[in-house]
Amino acid sequence: MNLLNNNKNKENFKQVRSLHVIFLGFLGMLTIASVGMLHTNVKEFLVTINPSVSTFQISFYDTVLYLSYLIFGIITGIISDRLGKRKIFIVVGSAGSAIFSGLLTISPNYGILLLFRFLQGTFTVLAWQTFMTLIMDLSSSKTRGRNMGIFGTFLGISMGMSPLVGGFLADTGVYMPYYIAIILNGIVFLISIPFLGEPEDLKKNPSIIRNLSVVPNNPKLIIPLTFNFIDRFHIGFILFALPLFILEVLDLDPSMRGIALAIFGLPFIILQYPFGKLSDKYGRYIPLILGSIGYGIILSFTGMIGSLKFTYLVIALFVLGSFSGITAPPNMALVADIVKTEDRAMGMSFFNLAGNLGIVLGPVIGGIILSNSNYIRTFMWMGILEFLVVIVGIVLLRFRFKKEKDIKVQIPAN
Repeated sequence: MNLLNNNKNKENFKQVRSLHVIFLGFLGMLTIASVGMLHTNVKEFLVTINPSVSTFQISFYDTVLYLSYLIFGIITGIISDRLGKRKIFIVVGSAGSAIFSGLLTISPNYGILLLFRFLQGTFTVLAWQTFMTLIMDLSSSKTRGRNMGIFGTFLGISMGMSPLVGGFLADTGVYMPYYIAIILNGIVFLISIPFLGEPEDLKKNPSIIRNLSVVPNNPKLIIPLTFNFIDRFHIGFILFALPLFILEVLDLDPSMRGIALAIFGLPFIILQYPFGKLSDKYGRYIPLILGSIGYGIILSFTGMIGSLKFTYLVIALFVLGSFSGITAPPNMALVADIVKTEDRAMGMSFFNLAGNLGIVLGPVIGGIILSNSNYIRTFMWMGILEFLVVIVGIVLLRFRFKKEKDIKVQIPAN
């Protein structure tokens, strides 16, 4: 049964496509949750491998994961557009992610652990990036923001709930989140084989040179790439720093760390669909810029506010998640506005390349600053970086490209 090609009845076309998006969102949620639930007890897990683990080693554990995203995200896009295929990447990715999630628990030393972590990320990105590309495949100019909002809702559920669940699982056993990650990837693997197919209108793009020329040929992609870089830069930083902050400053256990991350993800879940749909009607740039500015302001004061009381911390995290929910759907939809059909996988690959570069640098830069300062100043500097990138984005919009009304994709008449 092919859930991507069952579109013969024109009267039910929109309903079928919406069900497809929800189906892909559900599988994407399981894939991302299998990694997200591992963030709440990184220090306790690494201590089982190396009792004298340092703060830098803790940050590098996630950095290796994101580095694999950075490298193999672009490779996935090249091969996917070259072959005009999607399903194989999800099947292979989910299987490999399950295998290496298990191997992490039996790593003999820190070096082998990092290798397994890198390979876990390699297979995971095959799956989750392809889910994002499939959403683009199923979307028209009328529905890109809405569909990205639906997918973003599942992404938000995963980001919000997986650390919460992971925290409680970690309280029962340091390896338990890893065992559940194996099961989640196994579910994606078993469901994808019989039920997932290829979209009907995929085109092969056999030219590697053309694949790699997507950004030079579509210079407006620099805008969503720039904003995705800084968004994931801060996600990487928060996933690294927040659990440590709650442990070392507030002295709370893994379940409370999971609750904090869940509260950060809650408004992200709620706001994805409405702001994605609104961006289809009113444009992408206003929510993107205003949301990023608000995010930078709150992030700058999160360390100061959070050090006073856990309640104040979760309020700041809720507001942060709200601004993140405002910016994410318009930014993802902007990629599909700009690239051609045969360049979708590469467009999303470069989008994720920028984001993965950010998520690689987030823990590293955050770890370096934290090693030479304190949490209050570290959060402040990270907020300032958000402002600097927003300024770059505004300058590019103002002086390099035309106004939004000139580049917005026109919706054809039915």
